[in-house]
Amino acid sequence: MYYAPYLKRICKVATLAILMILYGHPGFAADVSFRWAVLADFGDGMQGLDFSESPAVRSGTALQIYLEHLENCHIYLFLLDSNEELTPLYPVDKGYYNYGFPRGPKFIPPENQSFTFVPPPGIETFYLIGSADRLFQIERLTEEFLQNPGHLGQQKLLLDEIESMMAGKEKKSKRSEDRETVEKKVRTDQGITKTTFRAVEVDIADFYGRKLLLDHQ
Repeated sequence: MYYAPYLKRICKVATLAILMILYGHPGFAADVSFRWAVLADFGDGMQGLDFSESPAVRSGTALQIYLEHLENCHIYLFLLDSNEELTPLYPVDKGYYNYGFPRGPKFIPPENQSFTFVPPPGIETFYLIGSADRLFQIERLTEEFLQNPGHLGQQKLLLDEIESMMAGKEKKSKRSEDRETVEKKVRTDQGITKTTFRAVEVDIADFYGRKLLLDHQ
């Protein structure tokens, strides 16, 4: 009888921990926490696209990618363009995570630079992954693909690995998202300029995977 209250308390704590793992909890620390946005300029400055549906852009529209690590998680980003050509976008260097985790916002391309889609029109697909664990297999396949960028077999191996890893995880990943306002600072000849845009903030326990479809018109 003396140990009964303590046993009851242990059981209650264990049950609460299991529920937090299964369903999440406001006080439960996420291992994968970062922000992202695909920015587009339709004439009023760079603003984040809404991927609740497939947003549309035209050839020549100025675009930029924003990523920011909020915790020590591993982020990977790839683009499969309308020509069915795969381009690794992030991380930018071989062995990027050998030296720790970057801090501060990352823009691709940096500063006020941008990129555009060129014809043919079609679906542009971004594969965005956030992982508490380092994904050595994806890094190895990415390295091999970059050594043979025109090799369709190498591209298929990498793409199959990405698709397999993300399979069945998109709904849970979407539930981990929130929208936040981000301030961008750029140094110019006139000083530091500041603009704001809306980004997606991710908070999830171990793995995040989104297939982001953009309608290139």
